[in-house]
Amino acid sequence: MNFSRERTITEIQNDYKEQVERQNQLKKRRRKGLYRRLTVFGALVFLTAIVLASSVWSQTSSLSAKEEKKEQLEKELKSLKTKQTDLKEEISKLKDEDYVTELARRDLFMSGDGEIIFNVEKKSK
Repeated sequence: MNFSRERTITEIQNDYKEQVERQNQLKKRRRKGLYRRLTVFGALVFLTAIVLASSVWSQTSSLSAKEEKKEQLEKELKSLKTKQTDLKEEISKLKDEDYVTELARRDLFMSGDGEIIFNVEKKSK
């Protein structure tokens, strides 16, 4: 057999072959369009995921900051309520005349009728 000879093959040109070629080209174009659409859709999904993730991240950090502030304010509220109860007790005590007299003697060094106050220094160690 002689392989050095070139073979020349002519293609059949008929309607069926042209129709099959058009269908193949149409399939290629559709496949190419499908890949493009999928790429664009994937990019949109990726961008949406990034936006949602950043939103969740910022909300989480904001929430943790607000929780810390809430804890701080709850502590402050507790101390203020304690102070309020102490002040209410002080008010009720100040309505008692004997208590006011005792405070005046102790803190302001006031004396009653006929009393003399002696100031005694405390010894320091």
